[in-house]
Amino acid sequence: MLNSAIMTSRFISSVLVLLCVEYSGVLLSVLADLVSGVRRARREGQSCTSRGLRRSVAKLSSYFLSLFCLTVVDGMIVAAIITLSSLGKSFLPPFPYLTTVGAVSLVLIEAKSIAENSPHRARLAEALHVFMSILRKGRRV
Repeated sequence: MLNSAIMTSRFISSVLVLLCVEYSGVLLSVLADLVSGVRRARREGQSCTSRGLRRSVAKLSSYFLSLFCLTVVDGMIVAAIITLSSLGKSFLPPFPYLTTVGAVSLVLIEAKSIAENSPHRARLAEALHVFMSILRKGRRV
């Protein structure tokens, strides 16, 4: 019984750490996009307005609301998986799958936005093209 409680405590703490990393990653990517947008505006001689900053705050709040909804659904899935495993019918390890996919997707969206704001867009696009061709060759082997 004590061993099971220790394992449950370790599982919960590791999932909480993972969720903190995912939420922090989304926050940092939005902040990095904000910084790259401000730099681009300055480079092009445009002024930074409160409307643009408000859009960043609105984007961050919608991202966090989406992640929170995914986390709630993940909580229900993990509870179901744990219940099924106690009945001996487990088929998946308990893990916040949807939140992880959602966080990675949001970070990739922000990375694309940062690349669009970069003065080195052409070189980044070329590097991405080379990277994708390397991945395609690896699949054929």
